[in-house]
Amino acid sequence: MLEAHQIRKMYPNGTVALHDVSLNVTAGEIVVIVGGSGCGKSTLLRVLSGLEKPSAGWVAVDGAPIEAPHPAVGMIFQEPRLMPWLTVQQNVGFGLSHLSKAERRARIEEVLARVGLADYGRHWPRELSGGQSQRVSIARALVTQPSVLLLDEPFSALDAFTRIELQDHLLELWAGGQQTLVLVTHDIEEAVALATRLVVLKPAPGRIATTFDVQLGQPRSRLSIEFGDEKKRLLAALDDSLSESRAHVAG
Repeated sequence: MLEAHQIRKMYPNGTVALHDVSLNVTAGEIVVIVGGSGCGKSTLLRVLSGLEKPSAGWVAVDGAPIEAPHPAVGMIFQEPRLMPWLTVQQNVGFGLSHLSKAERRARIEEVLARVGLADYGRHWPRELSGGQSQRVSIARALVTQPSVLLLDEPFSALDAFTRIELQDHLLELWAGGQQTLVLVTHDIEEAVALATRLVVLKPAPGRIATTFDVQLGQPRSRLSIEFGDEKKRLLAALDDSLSESRAHVAG
């Protein structure tokens, strides 16, 4: 379980990015965080990962405090952030220096096969498409065998076809290993396609407006009436949170 308790994040200039945010993510969930620009979505993810320390509150995974990047928590960013001077397999295995050569090779081969890049280990990043590069990024996060995977708008820079393809592939990885996922997105359809639970943030400062389960199984048809109903429910929740924030500012 990933736990965040009464998180507050204030920057040196006095800006409060997050206020009193508490969130529990149980094993096997896909929690998708949505909200308007400036509501602290990415900041929350960085606090959950240990990349940023909260000003108050705490984060823990399986009962262990997270005060810095933790091996039980993997992170995938919007950009693949591959090292161009390393091959695909070297990028994926970069954090495995503590393992023997044989163990490293086995881990790398296993995750590259899982993301559909079994034949690309010796390729260079410059030889990959955008979608392939992001698959390498996913493999690099999976190779350390984290119990929780955090994703910060991982598909937003991709074209629509590739984005849907990788969303479906992420669901296959989740179904195969029951990975726990926490994902930030601006994409309403992506949120409904992936989430078992949705968390809506409201801005100034970032707080949880509401959270609710998505009443759909997997696989999901984006053309179904039920999918459309869930999109409407999310849009209504977002509209309510933004209306409340506008009223607060006006008052």
